[in-house]
Amino acid sequence: MGIIRIIFVEDEPDIRSIVEMAMGLDDNIYYKSFEDGPSALRFVSETQQCFDMALLNFKLPFMTEIELHRQLRLIPILRNIVTALVTAHVSEDITGYKDLGISGYILKPFDPILLAKRLRDIYKEGRAT
Repeated sequence: MGIIRIIFVEDEPDIRSIVEMAMGLDDNIYYKSFEDGPSALRFVSETQQCFDMALLNFKLPFMTEIELHRQLRLIPILRNIVTALVTAHVSEDITGYKDLGISGYILKPFDPILLAKRLRDIYKEGRAT
């Protein structure tokens, strides 16, 4: 598997820092982070930069994670983006998100050393469906 380009949207600076460190452990992951959905959408719309995967915080300001997932998929270069959620709460709602096109989730707190592998697994599974 080649380089995976990940767009990460998380409003907590500490979590963004941990993910930055974790992504730095894998030379085959390129990622860009944003603190909210509108800034991520604006960036992609302006630059037309393509991403393979979206990692979205379960509770985002300004728009829901599902709304952001849908908006990303409306951008032609992202119509097949694989999406995973980062959450501190696993509930029936999360497991039902598969029907909405969400491929998996990362449970907080997560092990930064294993994060890249977990994301690769979710990506691989999401591409297979």
